[in-house]
Amino acid sequence: MSLAYTIDAETKLTLNASMLARIRSDIIACRLLPNERLRMDALRQRYQVGGTPIREALMRLEAEGLVQLEQNKGFRVSAVSKKSLVDLMRCRIELENTALRWSIEHGSVAWEADLLAAFHRLSRERKIDARDRMSISTVWSDHHRAFHLALVAACDSPTLLTIRNTLFEQAERYVALSIMSKAIHRGDVDEHEGIMRAALARDVAQTLKLNRAHIERTTEKVLKSLEPVQFTPGGKTGDEKTVRRAKRTVHDK
Repeated sequence: MSLAYTIDAETKLTLNASMLARIRSDIIACRLLPNERLRMDALRQRYQVGGTPIREALMRLEAEGLVQLEQNKGFRVSAVSKKSLVDLMRCRIELENTALRWSIEHGSVAWEADLLAAFHRLSRERKIDARDRMSISTVWSDHHRAFHLALVAACDSPTLLTIRNTLFEQAERYVALSIMSKAIHRGDVDEHEGIMRAALARDVAQTLKLNRAHIERTTEKVLKSLEPVQFTPGGKTGDEKTVRRAKRTVHDK
């Protein structure tokens, strides 16, 4: 195998992984809105890459449930609904609490240190983007994801973690929608600290109780935000994106 072939293969893998991460991030943050048609020409212009890595990323995202492929119509961002949200959060509670219980049982001193560090980083950041009050801070979002992952990191089950991570990302999209709807911002630092302290104390019952309550509060807040406001694609992307009221994007069923 030639060096040039190896370099080309590695470059392709890096580009494909980067494209997957960028599109996934834009969907989760609702920079690509629910039900938005994903036209290849527009995506090539948006990301300044060819069609092949975009198409491969969309196929991966379809498997994750973030994108839908419609026959003879192409790809679109998966729609959202109250029913899907409730189902998603119920599954997330059960799976995440199982992972939490196993993590507490198997967690080492290194796990405890990682969890403390993850909470410290999260607690130092503001949830809402200072430049755009209708968006979650990307730094906060990264630390929030890292904190919840640190809680379950010692569960010693790659399969469970993979499923849990998929549900967590899908839930993040609903949270982003609630922020865009101008819902009252929720201060959840105390909730995160309570879960962390219970986990470090190896109090399984209390940790699971607090984590369940944490996710249920999120569900209630997002459900309320979906009632009066609906979203449709069509605005500009990034910092200039617009969110408009519409008829079809958020469904009751």
